[in-house]
Amino acid sequence: MGQELEIEFKNLLTIDEYKLIKQYYFKQREPFKQTNYYIDTPNHEIISNKMALRIREKNNDYELTLKVPQEVGLLEYNEVIDSLPEQNRPIDIQILPENITKILTEHNIPLSELRLLGDLTTYRLEKKLKSGLLVLDHSIYLGIEDYELEFEVTDFTQGEIAFNDILGTLNISREVPDNKVKRFFDAQSRTT
Repeated sequence: MGQELEIEFKNLLTIDEYKLIKQYYFKQREPFKQTNYYIDTPNHEIISNKMALRIREKNNDYELTLKVPQEVGLLEYNEVIDSLPEQNRPIDIQILPENITKILTEHNIPLSELRLLGDLTTYRLEKKLKSGLLVLDHSIYLGIEDYELEFEVTDFTQGEIAFNDILGTLNISREVPDNKVKRFFDAQSRTT
């Protein structure tokens, strides 16, 4: 089981801003595909606790991740798993590692009510810069397409300066989005 602190800055983009960044930083590169499958209770008790539980499928591999907010960033608990659970069916809690089960239980999340509630597919480009990892995402979910720039760093203060410089260089206004899982569940609640 891996555990890491994630510090990242995000900005929602228009399609024109997405194309501009793609041309500037990712010329002649093709994105790779990944799909996030979101797990929560029907009452969204995980997201209500500002956490997120997902399975990411990339290259036919599956990784279960619980994200837990910290004073700065998110603490991620990662575990490779063998397969996807069925959508809208109770999750076999045997796939959950002990420390994820412990955290969910400490937050009074009823494990028996966990379900895979839907998925979001992202076409992602990544580029390592001196100051961090630049990530350009085109996401598709529930008939919606959105575009986002992420910047993953190890130092919050230096990362914020570098991220603002990236946006300033391309004359892109700062628009901090909700995270993908919140955007997904907000969109899902509007369609039901």
